[in-house]
Amino acid sequence: MFKKIIKDPFNLLIFAVSLGLYIILVSTGGFEWFYHMSLDHGHLMFDAIADFVVVLSLAGPLFLYRWNRLLVAAHKETEIAEAEASHIALHDPLTGLHNRRSYQLQTQKITASGWANPDKFSLSLLLIDLDRFKPVNDLRGHAAGDALLCEFAERLRNICSKSCDIYRLGGDEFAILVRGSGHDEDSGPNLARRLLTEMRRAFIVDDWSVVISCSIGIAQWEDGMTGQVLLRHADQAMYLAKDNGRGSMAHYDNALGARLRDTAQLEADLREAVSQNHIRPYFQPVYDIADNTINGFEVLARWEHAERGFVPPDIFIGLAEDMGLIDEMSDRILDEACRALMSWPTNANLSFNISPCQFSNENLADRIGDILTRNGMSGDRLEIEITERAVIADMERARTIINQLAIKGVRISLDDFGTGTSSLATLTQLPISKIKIDRSFVTDVDTSKMNAKIVSGVLALAESLSLEVTAEGIEHETELEFLRARNCTLGQGYLLCRPCPADDIPKVLAEAAGREMQAKAS
Repeated sequence: MFKKIIKDPFNLLIFAVSLGLYIILVSTGGFEWFYHMSLDHGHLMFDAIADFVVVLSLAGPLFLYRWNRLLVAAHKETEIAEAEASHIALHDPLTGLHNRRSYQLQTQKITASGWANPDKFSLSLLLIDLDRFKPVNDLRGHAAGDALLCEFAERLRNICSKSCDIYRLGGDEFAILVRGSGHDEDSGPNLARRLLTEMRRAFIVDDWSVVISCSIGIAQWEDGMTGQVLLRHADQAMYLAKDNGRGSMAHYDNALGARLRDTAQLEADLREAVSQNHIRPYFQPVYDIADNTINGFEVLARWEHAERGFVPPDIFIGLAEDMGLIDEMSDRILDEACRALMSWPTNANLSFNISPCQFSNENLADRIGDILTRNGMSGDRLEIEITERAVIADMERARTIINQLAIKGVRISLDDFGTGTSSLATLTQLPISKIKIDRSFVTDVDTSKMNAKIVSGVLALAESLSLEVTAEGIEHETELEFLRARNCTLGQGYLLCRPCPADDIPKVLAEAAGREMQAKAS
């Protein structure tokens, strides 16, 4: 007990002050003076004062000691509360793993101190995302989803060594910071392979089980790199793993970084191109195969980049869909195409492609109607081309939108016919007026027996259903003759006319009119 007392600085201070006062009083005769004063002045109650001083001298240190112990206890409680608060701030409450804030602090320390012996030791980050975790929540509920996340966190703890820090960054996204030799068992790639193997084992939660895969992105730390850059590299690699089919891992390297930077720049350029109306409509004539007259024009989006040149549509259209720009881009192109058509000396129609993702927008028909009204164009001069993929995801929604367009007089054409999985069902359930035979079947139709059978079958089906047919991708005279011999109604392709800008169409119309006059004269 005495040892505990003297170890406390505050207790030592009390003892030192008391001892000092005692020595002063003894050396200066203070006690003797007090004694004589009490004899000479008894009426002043020096005895009572002396008693009080004695009691105070005995009780004071005890009181101060008790008070000091209370302060020490309160200080310890504060330290415990601060430690608990710090733990809560740096750990995920569901899984008990480190959280994103903890990752930031840890990587800040590494960035500040650097990493000694980079040739001998390595630091890598594994970013892990559970594949198709949302259906578990939807099917089983969020409580089951939380239980699955806890089971996954425990599985991570079991396969990771002490040289690894495990984090839950949020949702179903986890990270592992791996320290060690780049060639040892606990290196990032080896750990990722073990995890992918471990994920083949089903998770057992309560009375149900599920096998769920994960996608892993791996990034290597380099001297001077920040934690945010390391995380971004791992994130980019992880999305590459998902694009490669999920349930796999991918590494970040300079080549991937260059591709991603190029894509990011292309996204910025596309956003500007849409806002500045740099993506323009081109027009490919659709001909009546029987007499070679122009029946209509298909509108095609074309983007001529100042530095890249013409960017292929299969690149920037998919990018516009991912960026949420497809509606704005589509409306601008259709508006300009309708305005151009109304300025030409022709009664030809327009056909315009609608992206599958646009069919999720309930105001699609109203937007198209506004464009027609603004340009003074009747709905029966517009044909909207859709693919089976656009309608089979939600047939009821597709039927509603198509019926709204039909009320405005707009006709519907089924594009890329034969390449989907439910063409006949689509024809019977929706008011389709035309089908387009995909160019993959038209190519070499005169020499490929399989293509010839497919095209002949489609033409026979269309005739039985009283549907018009447009053959796409006609590039050779023999292909055109094959289609003409089988009474295919319409055709388009490089053999007949390449897509061209609006300014060239009056010349195309004039040439077509000249050929028609020559044909009548002969």
